[in-house]
Amino acid sequence: MKEPIRIDLLEKYIKGDCTEAEIALVKQWYFGFEHENDHVSDLSPADEKQLEENIYFSIISNLNLAHLQTTEEQPKVKSLRKWYAVAAAAVVVFALSAVAVIYSRKSKDQQQLATSAVSDSRLFNVANNTGHIYKVTLPDSSAVWLSPSAKISYPNVFAAGSRQVSISGECFFEVTKNPQRPFIISSRSIVTKVWGTSFLVRDNEQSNMADVSVLTGKVSVSARVSGSAISTKLNRDEVMIYPHQKAVYLNDKHTLTAQVVETKSALRQYQRTRLVFDNKPLKDIIPVLDSSYNVKIKVSSEKLNHYILNADFEGFNLPDVLDALKKSLNVDYAIVNNHIELK
Repeated sequence: MKEPIRIDLLEKYIKGDCTEAEIALVKQWYFGFEHENDHVSDLSPADEKQLEENIYFSIISNLNLAHLQTTEEQPKVKSLRKWYAVAAAAVVVFALSAVAVIYSRKSKDQQQLATSAVSDSRLFNVANNTGHIYKVTLPDSSAVWLSPSAKISYPNVFAAGSRQVSISGECFFEVTKNPQRPFIISSRSIVTKVWGTSFLVRDNEQSNMADVSVLTGKVSVSARVSGSAISTKLNRDEVMIYPHQKAVYLNDKHTLTAQVVETKSALRQYQRTRLVFDNKPLKDIIPVLDSSYNVKIKVSSEKLNHYILNADFEGFNLPDVLDALKKSLNVDYAIVNNHIELK
């Protein structure tokens, strides 16, 4: 096993303060991974993506970076093996392709939401400024997929009595079950309390309507009252919704109602299914994805239609599939005018 390198030395390298001898030491350590077992050769694309998120969160927390915001384009990732091997050194050149990540001390609003104090807590603010769906793994291993322009704020350590985050825009959640620590989402117009589930929340400044659609489990939704503390218990004014139901709040009328989710809903993109392609061209794969996830996928170039894929997508949702296409075929994508464009 390779000897670990000191974190303070990596920090000096990032800042450009290393001596020539220290630079040589860092490079020797970096290239020393070339002949070591990478430990991830057998991981599925979904597990690789999860590992990438966990490593990134750990790097940001452990290095105690006070501010990280990049505007550089994220480099294309062909394989995660190199990423895993040199995770600590990767902060030297890591870019988030316009996904801004900032953390700070608890804001006034976050302190008001908390049910118990968390010592030395830092607040992460993630804004997805890309055309992709961006996945964030929270400290409790819950997963959140941010649609373009969506934002989320969360602490590096959740409070003992609850797990509270705030969002803007469209976010899909897969929440880790923990009845002793309710998961609470605060957005512009509504408050969503989660009881172990997967669901879609849409609430942004440009729309009169906010809604929550449930894929699995159950959630309760209430109108947000500015300046009021949020209870972790179920209240009488909350609307409880179950799979294939949604709660809709209208800002102008101040009404909150439960409705049935339409068959052609954005929720379909996050259903986990199995799709198997045995040396199929992309032109034959796209119609299957359109039908399975209720989306419209186009290609920016005819040559992409002839790319061949051999894959077993077991338990994948649409963002997982798109990420796998990017890694296996080097095909990027962007969400443009309610359709997905492969390029």
